[in-house]
Amino acid sequence: MRAEEPVSRIMTETVVVIDADQPVSEAYACFFQYPIHHLPVVSGGKLAGMLSSSDVMKLEFVVPENASDRAGYLDERFTIRQLMQAPVSSLKPHVGIGAAGEMLIHSGVHAAPVVDDADHVIGIVTTSDIIRALVHGPPRRGSLPLRSPLQPPDEESREETHYHPRPSVEEMATALSTAELLYVENRDLRFLGKTIRYLDQRRRYLEKVLDLADRFLVSGQDERVHALLLKAIHAAKRAEEHSTGQSRTPFPLQ
Repeated sequence: MRAEEPVSRIMTETVVVIDADQPVSEAYACFFQYPIHHLPVVSGGKLAGMLSSSDVMKLEFVVPENASDRAGYLDERFTIRQLMQAPVSSLKPHVGIGAAGEMLIHSGVHAAPVVDDADHVIGIVTTSDIIRALVHGPPRRGSLPLRSPLQPPDEESREETHYHPRPSVEEMATALSTAELLYVENRDLRFLGKTIRYLDQRRRYLEKVLDLADRFLVSGQDERVHALLLKAIHAAKRAEEHSTGQSRTPFPLQ
């Protein structure tokens, strides 16, 4: 794909935006509800600023652990206008891909909204979109690169490390049903049932993180996969916090 091709050919057209006057908790929810990493902010229908997931997620550590209404705590103390980056660099749909890349480099950002003549957001372009287009051509909408198989450990590591074979699906189901029975009937004297239930929960969350981390590396650090990976990591942390009774997550978002 040539550098002169317009960014309209590679931009994401279905864009999630948020109004500058909405509460911060709404922005927080957007990053977990949608596979995005950048959120354009509008005011009166026109582009006003830009939020990244890191701008919002760091607020989680500001809320006191004993706060009863964590969302309300954030909404009372912060606004989207305070957190957003403004002014924000934007692109017109006819701008060439090469020129768009140069603009992102000079601006020091990883994404730029695409706006029409009335400054309405009609798309968004990321550095990953530009690199992928210049290397591989226009993206195939809705497709993700296939995972590459994980390399097995070499012979030396095989000798030094002892691996335990994974149970079959049937064996896993039997173990879990037995653990459930022991736990429910209060016959779990040595806490085997409780431990198996907990380890299975942890396994499911960590396998999701591993799968998305693998896809993120294979895809050349795709922005959409990165957003999904952040969401999976947050879900795993939230599950671990709840399992220990030390939940610090502001909102129970899925």
